[in-house]
Amino acid sequence: NRQHIPEAVKQQWVTMSTLMSSQEIAQATGTSHRTVNQVLQLSRLTGSVVKKPCTASGHPHTLTAHDVQYLLSCIRHSLDIYLSKLQYHLEKTRGVYVSMCTIQCTLWRHGFTHKHV
Repeated sequence: NRQHIPEAVKQQWVTMSTLMSSQEIAQATGTSHRTVNQVLQLSRLTGSVVKKPCTASGHPHTLTAHDVQYLLSCIRHSLDIYLSKLQYHLEKTRGVYVSMCTIQCTLWRHGFTHKHV
């Protein structure tokens, strides 16, 4: 039975932990000992009593939207083009050097596979 615990209540637990053990806090608040421990540990590690979602996950994409459109137009022009040729044209025309793996991943994100290219 998961139950939402407001941030203010969790912050109270941190304040209470200066005078009480986590077991005592759990008994006094009617919350499980494990939940209290998790909140206190999160507070010690991050300074916050709630998990904050990451604003940006992963590494930013190297290619711009214009670079991707260029690659897609190259494929439309020549369906059997190799990744090495795409890499060459991208560098010569757009001045952008990326690995063939980056090109392959970009094409994959846009719905292209080895079967389609």
